Amino acid sequence: MTRPRRPIRRACLATALLLPALPAAAGDDSAPTAGSAPAFRGGASFVETFTSLGDRRWYVSDGWVNGDHQRCTWSRQRVQIPASGELTLTLSDSPYKDRAFTCAEIQTKERYGYGTYEVRMRAGAASGLVSAFFTYNGPEDGDRRTNDEIDFEFLGKDTKGVQLNYFTGGTGQHETIESLGFDASTTMADYALEWLPDRLRWSVNGRVLREVRALPDKPIPSHPGKIMLSIWMGQGADFVSWLGPASYPGRPITATFERVAFTKLGDPCGFKGSIVCR
Repeated sequence: MTRPRRPIRRACLATALLLPALPAAAGDDSAPTAGSAPAFRGGASFVETFTSLGDRRWYVSDGWVNGDHQRCTWSRQRVQIPASGELTLTLSDSPYKDRAFTCAEIQTKERYGYGTYEVRMRAGAASGLVSAFFTYNGPEDGDRRTNDEIDFEFLGKDTKGVQLNYFTGGTGQHETIESLGFDASTTMADYALEWLPDRLRWSVNGRVLREVRALPDKPIPSHPGKIMLSIWMGQGADFVSWLGPASYPGRPITATFERVAFTKLGDPCGFKGSIVCR
């Protein structure tokens, strides 16, 4: 099922204040060449194992929604570290503001470019639900050409597969559903995105799921983005056709994350088991 066009995400104020725009060269309306792409810039390599949730790296979304399609309000109360080395993001039937449910999202305050993005996680399961790990950069100064996104999206209606997608300049419709060979809601697994100047490559447990090469008429993202982790539930006809009808099982639904890592292009691997160590 094709994912409907999603409204532009609301960027956190802290990020907007800390990070200036990274525009293309003056007078150049075309996609940047590999050597000039803004994604050669961006934040440094890191490994996050969630012994705590430091506010120097992470912003916790709270008190707002991304649009009418979202059935839940982001709540910092749904972001927890119940044990050292484990982050949980939860969807619950606790009302908050004008929504009957609360859900969770964290995002880096800094933006990151070309390199390898890795997460060790277990998704939530329920019709209408999405657990996600992705990079995102919104329009800078209203310029939609900078609106880039690369996704791992686990649709709770069928967690034996994962939806892989990317948006370049706000244009998507590149999604595929790839079989995992296991249930992502019951198995802790390692997922990786390699974002290179000329290609994107998604993997699970070291096995390549999909590769996309940039073409002159089919560019890939080229602007640094924030790293986002989230769990949320959709609503509305377009989103029901994508995610399935919302079905809350009568108990909170949790996505669990044990590690998030970014290795900047050209840097050595940052932890044992990273696909960069191959």
